[in-house]
Amino acid sequence: MFHVEKIGYDNIEELLDIMREKAKWLIKNDRGMWDISKLTKEAIIQRYDYPELFVSYENKNKVGGFLLIEYDKNYWKEKRDDKAYYLHKFVVKTGFGGRGYSQRMLEWIKDYGGKNGKQYIRLDYYKNRTYLRKLYLRHGFNDVEELKIENGEIMIKGEYKIY
Repeated sequence: MFHVEKIGYDNIEELLDIMREKAKWLIKNDRGMWDISKLTKEAIIQRYDYPELFVSYENKNKVGGFLLIEYDKNYWKEKRDDKAYYLHKFVVKTGFGGRGYSQRMLEWIKDYGGKNGKQYIRLDYYKNRTYLRKLYLRHGFNDVEELKIENGEIMIKGEYKIY
């Protein structure tokens, strides 16, 4: 049975191991996205200011995870007082892709946001990640803005309106 669990910082390595494994897989397949050296407890806390941490499971198998924060100082500075969760480091474990876990996690996140009084789920992704864009659009997210970031890449800001 699929379920999502909120984990504490004492268990953050469970989530970071999934992220590091996926980061290595992406690099190996010429789709590098995350800097592995920044996938540490200290770096996550510093960048995201103590995010909520989640791991998803199918039965007892870890299949993915993500971070949620209530304010994104990096790409959504103008939305400081909105009732929103900002989704980061959304990951499906290597070997579990194509089984619907992304969809189940996104639905869970939208439901969790609604239960916690949020009006939006917001996220960002690189424009050249067309597979992510298709996934997010298919699940009701809309592109809000394109930003050119420091490394010259284009970042897309997207949001889902819960109500």
